[in-house]
Amino acid sequence: MKRIKNISLVILVIPFLLNLSGCKKDEDPFKDGLEPNNSRNEAFELTLGEQVDASIAKGDHDWYSFSVETNGIIDIAGIAIENLTDEMELTAVLYDSQGNQFGSFTGNAGINMNINLSTRTSSYYIEIYDKNSDHEGKYKLTITLRQAYDSNEPDDTFDDAYIVSSYPSGIITGTILVNASDDNQNGDFEFFVLLINADKAVSFTLTPDADDIKLNYKIFKEDHSVVVEETEGTAGQILQASVGRGTGGSMTRYLRVGATLGGTGNGNYTISFTETDI
Repeated sequence: MKRIKNISLVILVIPFLLNLSGCKKDEDPFKDGLEPNNSRNEAFELTLGEQVDASIAKGDHDWYSFSVETNGIIDIAGIAIENLTDEMELTAVLYDSQGNQFGSFTGNAGINMNINLSTRTSSYYIEIYDKNSDHEGKYKLTITLRQAYDSNEPDDTFDDAYIVSSYPSGIITGTILVNASDDNQNGDFEFFVLLINADKAVSFTLTPDADDIKLNYKIFKEDHSVVVEETEGTAGQILQASVGRGTGGSMTRYLRVGATLGGTGNGNYTISFTETDI
């Protein structure tokens, strides 16, 4: 009888030990090496361009922080989230450096997400979780600074304006990444300085690359006072204008170019300058 009791004890103990083994923290398939990152104060700091492999347990919220340095130039930070679990509906929430929410995105079950964040130099937080908090699974996260700006940057202000000193200028290419107009003062403006000789006029032709972009321009004196108020074209319209100088010395004018982007998000354009007698 003693032998039978001992056998029973062994049968009972083995399942118990297996249960404990299944609960060990280092063997939980949904506990990753990024934890604890369950709050903004515990956010895991990301390195741009480096992929992290992450997991979400039921009810889990993963927080990350990242910083971008663009020397004040507007650029695009691409946020790529690869959902590796068919049942999960991942939600990504974006916050500024002070923790203020400014964007929220939810993908369908098992669907990857790609978010384009227009940014200047700043720091951000991103919170990722399952929409319904009842699934667990894995995902991959990568944030990449795309260097989507044009080669004329920085040219977003009067001080950084692109200097046009000779004519014809040839074709100058540019890219507007964010809506910029009188109603969007923090947008991606492109400034040009026009050096205009006496008895000359400088004309420009502003051509959009896409049919759904509305380009606009505004002209300023050297003291930054307005000469020509903002003029906006229709979607896909080519804009042309002229700035002249009568008798007297040469003068300087600033041309500000902006745009309202369409559904394609294509902000590419070309501009050229020519000089004529008046």
